[in-house]
Amino acid sequence: MPVLRQNEDWVISLRVFIRDTLGNKNWQITKNKEKVMLGIRFDDGSRTYKYLPYKWQRGNANEIKHFIEAIHYLHIKKNIDIDEAFERTKRNAPKDKQPRKKTNPKILLDAWAKFEEYKRLVTGDVSSINNWNNEYGGEILEGVRDRVMGKTYTRLKAVVIGDKFVTRSGVIECKPPSNSNDLFIEMGKISGEAGSRMRANRLTQIREFLEYCTNTESNFLLESENWSPPIKGGITRYKGRKSEELEAKTAEPTAGISDKDLLKLIDSLPIDDTRSDVRERAREWDLAIKLCVVYGLRPIEIFYLEVRKNGKDSLYCNYGKRAGVTTTKGRKLYPLHREWAEKWELVKRVKRGDKLPECNSGAGEGFRSYLKNNDVWNELKKANSKVVAKSFRHSYGLRAHEFYKMHFRDVAPMMGHSVEVHIKEYSRYITEEILDDAMERAEQQAINIKSDRI
Repeated sequence: MPVLRQNEDWVISLRVFIRDTLGNKNWQITKNKEKVMLGIRFDDGSRTYKYLPYKWQRGNANEIKHFIEAIHYLHIKKNIDIDEAFERTKRNAPKDKQPRKKTNPKILLDAWAKFEEYKRLVTGDVSSINNWNNEYGGEILEGVRDRVMGKTYTRLKAVVIGDKFVTRSGVIECKPPSNSNDLFIEMGKISGEAGSRMRANRLTQIREFLEYCTNTESNFLLESENWSPPIKGGITRYKGRKSEELEAKTAEPTAGISDKDLLKLIDSLPIDDTRSDVRERAREWDLAIKLCVVYGLRPIEIFYLEVRKNGKDSLYCNYGKRAGVTTTKGRKLYPLHREWAEKWELVKRVKRGDKLPECNSGAGEGFRSYLKNNDVWNELKKANSKVVAKSFRHSYGLRAHEFYKMHFRDVAPMMGHSVEVHIKEYSRYITEEILDDAMERAEQQAINIKSDRI
């Protein structure tokens, strides 16, 4: 039985372009004698086949695309005979690209610096400079960072210069890449377990980097024939599949924290300590934790709050979270429980600019670092290892469903994510008791509607 061969991502991308962008399902490309062959089926059922002047290889993807686009334009738009359209395009086409030697590492690292500048200054797409530095920051940059620290960048640098990199599984010797495929393979090896979120995040960032560097936005910092990234969604094969152990580990949900334990934790903060430094730091974290608890914030979102006058002072979050190719919008915040928000004067504290803690290594790490010596926090983690900084936000979601009996479609926008994401995260907590309550309310509502009609 013949073995089916999976098409490479650049081939899929070209076929999607022909079908969707050109809007022509009757034009197809195939590999024949190591060359690209274009097959065209006409309306009368007749066919013609043309060899393009390019070998069937990734390095020629852009030239193949432009060649087909030119023929399509001349034949379909200008009504030029297909043979004439082909010859005209062939005369003006660039030569077949040959494999190039390995790229100078400095070119790739300089390109990353330009990419970072573009992200920070042009798109404004860096949600927090501390988070950016911790995850992606490159070389020392005055006023931005005093050391090389980005987890993605340090791995990229090790790969492009062919250095050794220490991972949990041992020391890996990286091989300098000559194209995007090599780069993704090498980055995957030193970016966490196969199928892990860490590896997915690193490779997603590298894909975005290469996309920028091989387009007009960067004035083609890198040669597109060698460094064009896979199509969106095309890095799955580099991410790999989760092991059974990792699958089981990641399947465990983030733990929520009961209201009783949340209040116990907050009361344990030394906001009245005799030492001023301990006292001031505790008050900063007191505000941060209370904001996350009452409004269901992601740790990073404490730095993106503002008070707006909407009949009365209301709290808004203007943080936009990247999720794949989409970005969540800012939102108005709704307190659960409202009496906590009023007792702790959270809107007032934000409005007057009460100080929040500095999180130089990222917000999530800041929470972990501060709470690691708190006895109440350690008791909670001992009871459930899935208690993490995100548990404050998670408790908000559970409170909305279990205490307030709110619907998914209402809670999802309150928490700043889609209904689909919300259902995936919280559906496992829908018990028979909650369903019984929901059914009872629905039946009572139906009785009330019938009564109003009589």
